[in-house]
Amino acid sequence: MIEIDRERVLAYRHAVQQLDRSATDVEELAVLPLGVQDSPAGSGLHSVRTRVPEAELPDSLALGWSVRGSAHLHRAADLPELAGRLYPMSDADVVARMPIMKSVDAPLAVFGKTVAAMREHSLEPTDRGSLSAAVTRDVPEASAWCRACGSTHVFYSLYLQTGLAAGIRLVRQSGRLRITAAPQWHVPQQTARLDALIRDGLRLLGPGSIADIAAFLGTSAVVLRPVWPTDLVEVAVDGKRSWFVPEATDALASPPAPRGVRLLPTGDPFLQARDRAQLVPDPEHRKALWRAVSSPGALLVDGEIVGTWRAKKAGSKLQVDVLGFHSLTGATRTEVDAEAEQLAATRDAKSAVVAFDSI
Repeated sequence: MIEIDRERVLAYRHAVQQLDRSATDVEELAVLPLGVQDSPAGSGLHSVRTRVPEAELPDSLALGWSVRGSAHLHRAADLPELAGRLYPMSDADVVARMPIMKSVDAPLAVFGKTVAAMREHSLEPTDRGSLSAAVTRDVPEASAWCRACGSTHVFYSLYLQTGLAAGIRLVRQSGRLRITAAPQWHVPQQTARLDALIRDGLRLLGPGSIADIAAFLGTSAVVLRPVWPTDLVEVAVDGKRSWFVPEATDALASPPAPRGVRLLPTGDPFLQARDRAQLVPDPEHRKALWRAVSSPGALLVDGEIVGTWRAKKAGSKLQVDVLGFHSLTGATRTEVDAEAEQLAATRDAKSAVVAFDSI
C-alpha cells in the first residue's frame, strides 16, 4: 500500500487539473472527460478561463445534462461514449441516483422509456417547459404534482438525467435555454465501459474510495462495488484507505508545488471531489463553502482553499467580496485583484472592485 498525505494529494490535483495553467488550449484540458460544470450558468467558462486565461469556448465543446443531471461542458466527440458510461446499470442504480424513482415499477425500464420520449420531443428545437410537458404525457407513471409549478410534470431528476442518453444539447441564448437533440445519435440501451469513467474520476479527483466516486456519479457504493476495477492501486491518505490509477502513481508521489491564486467558481472540477474533509479540514469552513443553497466560490491559494468569494455586477463594474478563513497577505490580495479583473472580463464588466474580509 502506498502511503501519502493530503498536501501531496492536493498538489497532485492542482497539477493534473491544470490549475497551474500548463494547458495552452481549451481542447487540451484534462478535466474534460468528466466535464466542466456550467451551473450556475457561466461558471463553465469561468472554470475554463481559470486554467486557460482569456480562452473562448470552441465549437468542438457542447453543453449537456450529464453527471448527476447537471449541465456540463464536454467535447462533443466524447458524448456518445459518456452516454453509455453514465447509463444506469440496474433498477437499484436508478433509485440510488433518483430516490423518487422507487415509487415506480421497473425503474430502469421507465428510465429507457423516458429517454425515448426526451429524444422524440427534442428533435426540433424546444424549451424546458415544452419538453417537460410533452414527456409528461408520454411517461405519466413517472410524473407527480409539483406545488412550486402548480402542475403535474415528469420527475425533474429523471428529466435531467435522461437528457444525455437522448442526445440532448443545450444552448444558452440571452438568458434562455434552447434544447435540441443531436440528429445523428445512437441511444444507449445499457451501461458500457463504466470502468473507464471510474478511472477518469480517480485520476482527476483521487485517490478516493468507492463511496467518493459513487457520490461524484450520484449513485451508491453498493451499486458501484461489483463493477469496481480490480487492478487499481491501494493508497492510504493520512490513514484513510483509498484507490488510485496505477499509471499516475509517480505523479502522485512527487507533484510540483502548487503556486498561484485562483477564484474557483461553484462547481469547479477541483471542488467536485467528495472527500470534502480532506479538501477543507475545518468543519466551519466547509459549512461556509458548501451550502445547501447558493454556495459561494472558493479562494484557492497555493493549492489550499483559504476562503470564499461572491461577485455581483453593478453597472459596468463587478463587485467581488472575498471572505478569508484567516487574514490574507498583501501579496495574496494583489493576486486576487488580478484574478478579479479576469473574472470581470468573463462576466462582461469593464473592471472589478474587490472587498476583503475574514472570518
